[in-house]
Amino acid sequence: MFEKKHQLQITKFSLYGLLKNLRFFEPFLLIFFLQQSLNLFYIGILFSIREIIIYIFEIPSGVIADRYGKKTELVICFIFYIISFILFFFATGFVGFVIAMALFALGEAFRSGTHKAMIMTYMDRHGLKESKTRIYGLTRSYSLIGSMIASLVSIGLVLWLPEIRYLFLIAIIPYVIDLLMILTYPSYLNEKRDTSFSMKSFIKSNIEGITYTFKDQKVRRAVFNSSTYQAFFKAIKDYIQPLILAITGSIIVFSSLDNDQHKTIYIGIIYTVIYFISAISSRNAHLVQDLGSHKALIKWMWLITGIVLLILSFMLSSLIIVFGVFIVLYVIMNIRKPIMIDVIGEATIDDKRATVLSIEAQMASIMIAISAPLIGLLAEYSMQALFITLASLMFLIFLFSKVKEKN
Repeated sequence: MFEKKHQLQITKFSLYGLLKNLRFFEPFLLIFFLQQSLNLFYIGILFSIREIIIYIFEIPSGVIADRYGKKTELVICFIFYIISFILFFFATGFVGFVIAMALFALGEAFRSGTHKAMIMTYMDRHGLKESKTRIYGLTRSYSLIGSMIASLVSIGLVLWLPEIRYLFLIAIIPYVIDLLMILTYPSYLNEKRDTSFSMKSFIKSNIEGITYTFKDQKVRRAVFNSSTYQAFFKAIKDYIQPLILAITGSIIVFSSLDNDQHKTIYIGIIYTVIYFISAISSRNAHLVQDLGSHKALIKWMWLITGIVLLILSFMLSSLIIVFGVFIVLYVIMNIRKPIMIDVIGEATIDDKRATVLSIEAQMASIMIAISAPLIGLLAEYSMQALFITLASLMFLIFLFSKVKEKN
């Protein structure tokens, strides 16, 4: 598929994503917190702490990567992850979980955008510009395969292990391997511009990165388009999963297992199927480019998503429709993501890419933080009203983009 001299590094990029997504605990994180006698209010606080820390450190982490080395930052990020997993295993009270979640959030903030920027640098250096969407789609598909494997394996692990908390210890193994593999990346991917830390220079770079992102029209539009859709997607998927579990709650497959064990199996199977289909979608995202320009494809995805949500709003009791919509949303997201990364990469100058991608992730976090309470209130009132409202907003975004294009 690619020249032999590039195959090894592209394989490393792919394996990085696969290993990084072997978070065996992720499908059961909510169940784990409930088992630790945390109520939904405290669990909500933990998730808020995660989002706030990611928000605060998102842009600084991109600047650190651009100025002091991308490899260096990824190594630091995996150290944060590993320590957080150890703390999650040993924590017995809310304070312990707060510290563990804070370190996990630092890992998330330091990771986001950095590895994508390294892939772009590699492609620019070796003249692989025409293959950007294809290569990123391939590496993202491996990440989704990692999530699929984690979902499938976690079913057996939860049923076999004495407690869910042991999943955190098992997740350390692939993360240590990933850390060691990052150290084998070519030294030029580190791209250090500063050898010593200067607070003045660091703050200046933060301001320059934000100014550049919002001043440059092409970059600004790409960042807003990508982050808005991500925020919509994350809000939607969190409300579809409970629907599936509620519908399947009465379906007993193994008479020897209790209700909680059945839910464990259902959660694992649901995510295994979704990640498998998402991996195929991401791997073949480059084929969708032949259907039209990036701008047109991105625009039409708003309309298609809106239509799918409108159908869902009138078929909330149908397992086939609900699960089908869940899959379609993941397919669209995983076709859209590689295309958006390509668009952002093309619009952004090389030494600002990690910063811009971090701002893009931060914008998504802001939008989720703002919209989550409103979406929650609407869902509490009526799930049908929620999906009709979201579909209507997507139709408006599509119409606005069409009118803007015509003008």
